[in-house]
Amino acid sequence: MRSRLKWGDFVIIAVVLLLAAALTAWFALGTTDGQLYAEVWQDDVLVERVKLTDETDREIDLDGHNVIVLAGKTARMESADCHDQVCVRTGTLTRAGQVAVCLPNRVILKIVGETSEIDAIVS
Repeated sequence: MRSRLKWGDFVIIAVVLLLAAALTAWFALGTTDGQLYAEVWQDDVLVERVKLTDETDREIDLDGHNVIVLAGKTARMESADCHDQVCVRTGTLTRAGQVAVCLPNRVILKIVGETSEIDAIVS
């Protein structure tokens, strides 16, 4: 018995593909209307919180272990002395919720929005 696709099957496939494309475009093109901040954490301590504007041009050196560059409304780990370089390869952070983590040096760089809604805190 050979199975053939019917007209309704194509409609369902088209609807699913359109929904997937719409969600992808919404997440990819979505921008944050509020103010963005770059937070630098080291050893579970907030080292610095910098407001990101178009004029932001700053470099943060964490004892020579990590160098963080803030340029405009973006942030990135410029360099790190750890062997795996995962934090550097994370690339440029541009939207709220993005994070670059250097586990060997216990450094976290994250972009947060003006209003951060926390669902729960687990300790």
